[in-house]
Formats: sequence, C-alpha cells, structure tokens
Amino acid sequence: MIRAGLAALLVTCALAGCTSAPTPEIINDTTIDSTVTSTVPPSTSGYTPPPALTVTPLPPGFPPRPGEVEGGCPYISSLQVQNIVGSHVARTTMQTGTVPEGCRFYFYAPPYQAIADIVFSQLDSHTAAYNAAITLARAGTDATGKPSIAPGVDAVLFRTQFFGPDGARDWACAFAVGKALVVVHTDRFDTSFPALELARVIASKL
Repeated sequence: MIRAGLAALLVTCALAGCTSAPTPEIINDTTIDSTVTSTVPPSTSGYTPPPALTVTPLPPGFPPRPGEVEGGCPYISSLQVQNIVGSHVARTTMQTGTVPEGCRFYFYAPPYQAIADIVFSQLDSHTAAYNAAITLARAGTDATGKPSIAPGVDAVLFRTQFFGPDGARDWACAFAVGKALVVVHTDRFDTSFPALELARVIASKL
C-alpha cells in the first residue's frame, strides 16, 4: 500500500516542479500512474537537499579521490551492477566518512565515468529519512513514486545530475531504511529501470 507521503509524491509536473511530464511506468505488469494530482506536504525532516553534483571520472592508475578507497561493495557485486546498468565495471570504491559506507562503480573505458553509486545519509528518525527522500526527489525532476521495492520500503525515482555530459537527466532512486536515507545514482538518462532495479537489490540487503 502506498503510504501518505509517497502517495503525495505522485504529482503533476506543475506541483512537483518537473521540466517534462512524467508518464506511467509498467512495473510487474501493474501501471503506476505518476500524474495523480495531490498536494505534497512539507517535509518534517528539516532536511535540505545538497546541490546536485556530477562525479568526475576515475582513469586507470589514478588514485581514488578524497573520501573514496578501493574496495568491494558489501551490498551488491560489481557483476550485478554491470548486468543491471549495462556497462562493464572496472573499479569499485567505498566512500569513507558515512555509516554505512557508500559505494561507487566506474566504467572500464574512456571517459572512465562513474556508472552508478550508492550514497547514505543518517537522519534523526525513519520518518525524517523518508521525508528527506521525498524532498530530494522534488529537488530533481520527473519524481515518480515506487511502492514496496522491498518489504516495508517505498522509493521514489527522479532525474538529477550524475554524469556531467548528461546534464540533469540521469535517473536516481531514493528510499529510507531505518534512519538512513539511501540514494542510488546511475549514468542512464534513457531509462529509469537500472536505478530502480539497483535500489531493489540494495534495499533487500539492508
């Protein structure tokens, strides 16, 4: 069942600030219409979305940027990521300074861009994390609610910046697990499926 906050997120572009009209998506043979007119309540989390940023490439031989270390991801394998996103993963890094630590996956060939990552933020409560996911999605475009991506976990897809040449068109997925806000970014602007599928896998492991 779609909870009140997520139901409120299924809005028209006039309310959600989208730049183009969202269209219904077919998930498991069920049409979820993202054009339900509703008023999105203000977030009670006190969460301010950080500015959307692009991730610079990581060529072979270059050390990871500050805040990242080489290492495998405990939530999803590189093989799973490349099968879902459709791009070969050459390097995986862990993001230090967060609990849990996030992961980032880099393409094997020029421009060696990040093809996906998982970013965690800790908030004061599950409700705050849930509201933050909604707030973050509304800061992007084409916000579309996705109920029950894992037992007890609802999510929202949206477009934002990730791979620089794509502008603010890349698909991401945000959801809350416990007090953690989890955001999955991809470098795919042509389909939202990889972001949603990565989020499904990761949510089931948390």
